[in-house]
Amino acid sequence: MKLIMESWRGFIDEEADPAKVDPKRFPKELSKVDIKLARKYTRSGSPAIDKAGDDDEINVAPTADDGISVKVLKPSQSSMNIKKAMQFVVQMLHPKGALKPGGNLGAFISKDNYIMDGHHRWISTGMIDPNLGIGGYKVNFPAPELIAVLNAITKGRLGIQKGKPASGGFDQFTEDNILAQLTNMAAKGHPWGNLTAEQVMEALETYSGQQGEAAITAAAQKLAANLGELTLAAPGFAPEREDMPVIDKDQVAGALQIAVNALQKGEVDVNPPYGAGGGQEHGEETGTGEQLGAEDWEAIAAGQRKAAE
Repeated sequence: MKLIMESWRGFIDEEADPAKVDPKRFPKELSKVDIKLARKYTRSGSPAIDKAGDDDEINVAPTADDGISVKVLKPSQSSMNIKKAMQFVVQMLHPKGALKPGGNLGAFISKDNYIMDGHHRWISTGMIDPNLGIGGYKVNFPAPELIAVLNAITKGRLGIQKGKPASGGFDQFTEDNILAQLTNMAAKGHPWGNLTAEQVMEALETYSGQQGEAAITAAAQKLAANLGELTLAAPGFAPEREDMPVIDKDQVAGALQIAVNALQKGEVDVNPPYGAGGGQEHGEETGTGEQLGAEDWEAIAAGQRKAAE
């Protein structure tokens, strides 16, 4: 009977258990991730290496077409630049703008509704209308453990060794600062060069329902009021921006899909028993002779070149 039960367990679909993620193997801070170990740990969960079944698979699924309401989502970082956010807002408000409010960010969203990236798009959409949804990939893992796993992928699969710099906190987002940014663009035009001062005013007048200078003030008031419906506090478990994951297609082509595949296929060895090459303890070298593919090395090299620029 014991042998039958053990055989049966091998056929049961499992999912990775976040409670079993070892923080020594998967630090929450990007700067503490050892790239050599991360290369192993982000591959040794593969079924070809780890014979424990599906114990490392993490379910990842696209969100619904209308996304998740921005007022339901929570930030995993507090570092945002109000100047950049307000530039996003104005682009979203004008029909000829380069951005639209809401939509698919192509970012990861944790099981507990923390966004891992796309924070400027999130807060800009929320200022315009907190009921709008943004989408991406919903990951069936809570934010603290997801940050750690994505940090391992950042270094181990993408070769990106440095996080993005911080650029200020939520305290920047006051009505006065919003008004100052809008006033500047209404006078000088949008700094991206695709919207004139007149077009900026058109956008603010349409949004606020006011005309002339009154539209700038009314728009600032409306945008600031909508901020009140958002969660404007980073969680205590999140590291500083520089130590957060970087799953960035601008640094490594196909970065998002590489990460999605690694999570879905259980390639990241997040749960014991660990696969050969992953080591039974943090830092243990087992030397299985596992070879990295040409695409893996190309992605790693590209990330390292970009990080060094």
